[in-house]
Amino acid sequence: MLTSIGIQGFKSVHSQVLELGQVNVFIGANGSGKSNLLEAVGMLSAAADGRVDADHLLRRGVRQGVPGLYKTSLKGMEQSAIVLKADGSWNDVGTDYEVTFDNSSSGTWIYVQEKLCGKKLMLSPKNTIRRAVVGKTLGHSRKNIGIFSFYIDGSVETSDAKLYTALTDYAIFTPTTPVLRGIQPDIVPSEPLGLLGGRLAEAVEEILDLDNESLGGVDLDDVLELLDWVDEFDITAPSRELLAPHVPSLRSLVRFRDYWMNEKRNHVSGYDASEGALYVLFTLVLALHPSIPGIFAIDNFCQSMNPRLARGVTRLFCRLMLESDPSRQALLTTHSPLVLDGLDLRDDRIRLFAVDRSHSTGGATKVSRVRLSDELMEKGEKGMPLSMMWGMGLLGGVPDIF
Repeated sequence: MLTSIGIQGFKSVHSQVLELGQVNVFIGANGSGKSNLLEAVGMLSAAADGRVDADHLLRRGVRQGVPGLYKTSLKGMEQSAIVLKADGSWNDVGTDYEVTFDNSSSGTWIYVQEKLCGKKLMLSPKNTIRRAVVGKTLGHSRKNIGIFSFYIDGSVETSDAKLYTALTDYAIFTPTTPVLRGIQPDIVPSEPLGLLGGRLAEAVEEILDLDNESLGGVDLDDVLELLDWVDEFDITAPSRELLAPHVPSLRSLVRFRDYWMNEKRNHVSGYDASEGALYVLFTLVLALHPSIPGIFAIDNFCQSMNPRLARGVTRLFCRLMLESDPSRQALLTTHSPLVLDGLDLRDDRIRLFAVDRSHSTGGATKVSRVRLSDELMEKGEKGMPLSMMWGMGLLGGVPDIF
């Protein structure tokens, strides 16, 4: 599991270290830099994979932008290069990877330096030739190609290899309603689930076991408790009974049976159903599908959900993540206060971070872990939930407006 991420000179993040748990939730005002944290990990992922360019960033969910704006340009804090570092530990064996890079006029980032376990990565004569061949094949300079992969022996499961896999598989999921409904294509397709929600029906079908009434091994009753209007759901092909002729559709769609409707007309597709139900299924697929990356991010977690639903989904999501084997790790941003009430911060594997950006930080993003102090515990015992504490400004991560 990744234990920490170091970010220096990336967008609004001048210099921060994130000490990670298994489920990590970031709260903060709009524009405070929450998404920048997720994207810094995405850039580190691309770097570990050997190429940092628009295509490799996009496939990880990083927003495409002007390369020069990826580097911190805060007044008095300008950076000439970006430095990113990941520390990880597997079976109590630690390792770390650090990369320094700069942008070029071509749009492909230049590797200034790579380090593994604090030692600068150097190419052997054999790997020098290999990188030259790769560069020639791709039509790029050797400086545009990372060498972390050259140090990994795929047949040996070392901590270095596990760090490499964890980083390179990373992706940021940002579901959108039209894609979840199946009426728009996912512009960042991937399997088993597109980064914008594509393939939702197919991904659900791959883990749905109606005979045993389970979703990815979890009792369907646990899922249906979150969707009080749904009697059952399954995956089916498009039909005129479910979709109007003018509605575009994909090969498969989610079908819900409404508990309250007449039995002769009680099925609705994902196109007509509450969008909250689709976001619930999307979130659970990320926690349950065996082919989801070992570490992933969700930008705007629990969007489009009623506050109580968001709390219930958060509780179930955290439970599933902590029970996952092999273990998974999630980075989540949210603006939904009741997500906080679904977090058991007494468990050190679940961590909450407040993200702030203000005059006191010079406009730089500052990340602070929210710990259960005696003061917060006392307020909780008196009936004040974390959601209320956040709204009152007791946790940080709020805008300075009234």
